[in-house]
Formats: sequence, structure tokens, C-alpha cells
Amino acid sequence: MDTPGKDINWDKLLDALENADTASLNEEEQAMLRAASEMKSRVQSADKFPTEEGWQRFVAARDNRPLKVSWRKRVAVAAAVTALVAGTGWWWQHHRSTGKSSGLMAKADLKPSVRPQIHLSNGKIMTLDSAGTAVQNVNGTAIRANNSEVIYEGSNGAATPQQDTLVVPRGNTIRVVLSDGTKVCVNAESELVYPSGFNGLKREVQVKGEAFFEVAANPQQPFIVHAKGVAINVLGTAFNVNTYTVSIQTTLTSGKVSTVADGQNVVLSPGQQSIYNSQTKTLQQQTVDTRIFTAWKDGDIYFEETSLSTILNSLGRSFDYEFKFEDASLEKLSFTLDMRTPEDLQQVLDRISLTNGDVKFRVQGRTIYVRRSGQTGK
Repeated sequence: MDTPGKDINWDKLLDALENADTASLNEEEQAMLRAASEMKSRVQSADKFPTEEGWQRFVAARDNRPLKVSWRKRVAVAAAVTALVAGTGWWWQHHRSTGKSSGLMAKADLKPSVRPQIHLSNGKIMTLDSAGTAVQNVNGTAIRANNSEVIYEGSNGAATPQQDTLVVPRGNTIRVVLSDGTKVCVNAESELVYPSGFNGLKREVQVKGEAFFEVAANPQQPFIVHAKGVAINVLGTAFNVNTYTVSIQTTLTSGKVSTVADGQNVVLSPGQQSIYNSQTKTLQQQTVDTRIFTAWKDGDIYFEETSLSTILNSLGRSFDYEFKFEDASLEKLSFTLDMRTPEDLQQVLDRISLTNGDVKFRVQGRTIYVRRSGQTGK
């Protein structure tokens, strides 16, 4: 009979408990940590969560530095782990001996199922992958692309501009350098329609989904972004556009833009956001923390006092997963989350569960069920 925990590095497990960093744990260590966390949550009420200690762990993990814990605290954690090992031994041996696939063992570590594509104006399709590719477009523009970046080089001259479409599916993010030097970071589940070269008096593109623009300045050729009935007029500036919902958001980080919709117009300064509701046809303006809306393009996951349903909706889009709540009451739980975007979704789910032991995840393929601790899965 196998000895429970024989492949577990207990020092690493202690570090994971203290620092909420589970990336280095092997499968057995991950499972033991989840089991220990679940048992702990059953004997500790939700209103006794150590908020100050949790915040310290959160900040330490975010800054990638070890959390300073006194030797007394470490001894206490070690003692707790020892007790939990005894209590979880039966669980460990049961699941090992039966060979059943457990939701606690399954990991959300699948790569995106579909790769980004460029639909060229001549009808050809470029599928972007790590190997990279280079083509000559119909008007002489050169395109160099891989699975993370697309660069257009060449013609802004007299040739007739051709409209290309970049399609970015769930689980992907692509950076594009347009022929005028404008840089665009296109988020998952989004499309960007743009000319291979800019001619005429204006530079115009269309976005569906979310994109962050750093527009190359050219006062003689204004840049206009069209987004679900909203026209964003710029000269040279940086801003984020989000059209995922009925509220089209334009968030300005530098420069100045005007947004126009249904005869209404607002001018934004850095730190401001316009919101156009496509149902009520209203255009509003407000001051915001711009990082909440732009962290994604810097490779960060950042939410501040945000509902779990909103967070998981965003994570599902970013990592190509679908979430289903088995307990609807969990949807309104609020979380603050600040971390680098990891290689796989599992690390984010682990952070959420370690922050609030009441929230558990059960992974089945690309579907993740969200349940309350102790709730029986389907």
C-alpha cells in the first residue's frame, strides 16, 4: 500500500500555505493543499477570515517576495499541517485506491483551443503560430507575424488601401503595429478591422471586443476608432476601448480624445472614461482608476472589490474556459486580485480558493464548476 504523502515536499507545502504560491507544487502536493484547505474551511467560519494576514499574503505574492513570518507562526503552520495530514490520510488513500477522477485533482491548465487569424482582403487567411510567417500583401505592404505580434510595414502611399481583419479568439492576446506606427494590443474574443496602409485625410479602424491603442501622432491625418456606434477621435494618445457589453467604455491614459455617439460628444482627459449605453443611447463621463481597465495589456490580472461572477467571466475569456455556478450565491462575493498573468488558469483559481476557502472549483475539460466548500458536485 502506498504511503500517503510520500512524494510531498513539506517545506514547499508550508511556503504555499504562507505565500499562496502553488506554481511549484507537484500533483500530490496540490491535492494535499486543496484537501487541507477544504478541511480548514469546514472548521473555520467565513466571518473569522484573518483579513490582515490575508492582505499581507496577497501583497507578498503580488510583489514576488517571501512573506515575513515569525518562527512561532511557522511552527504553528507546521503543526497545523501535521494535524491535517492525519485527518486527510483517509481521503488520500481512498482516492488513490479507487482510481476515480476527482474534481479536486483536475487542473485548469489547457492551452487555447483556437489560434488567432488575419483575414486578408484578398480572401486568404493567415493563422498565427509561434513559428512565425511573412507575406507580401496585395498593395505591397509586408506583414510579419507570430502568435503574439503582427507588424505591418510599408505602404501608406497612393495604392488603394485594403481592409484586413485580425480575429483574436478566447485565450489569446495579440499586439499589432499598424503601417503608420500605431500600436494596438487586442484582447481575447475581439476583432480589429484596419487598412493595410493609410491613405487620405483620416486613419480609421473598427474594433469589436477590447483593444488598447497607442496612436502615432499625425495632426494632418486624425485617427478615428469606430466601436459599436461610438466614434473616438484622436491625434496622438493612448486609450482603451471595451465593447464586450452594452456599455462601450473608452478609458484614456494619456493625451486627449473625444467620443461621439448619437449626436452626443464628451472630451476626455487622462484618468477619465466615457461610457455609452447602446440600449439607453446615453453617453456619460467619469473619473476612474485606469489600471483597472488597462492592466490586461501589461500582462496583469487586476480587480478591485469586484464580484466573482465578473472576475470569472473575464478569466474565462482570457484562458478559454467556461464557468458555471452550482451555488448562485457565490456570484456576488467580492474579491481584490492583483497578480501577473500566469501560464495557466489553475494558479488564479488556487489564489481565489486560498483567499476564501468557501469557494471551490471543479474542472471538467474546458468547463469549470464553481461550488461552495462541502457542496456535492454533479
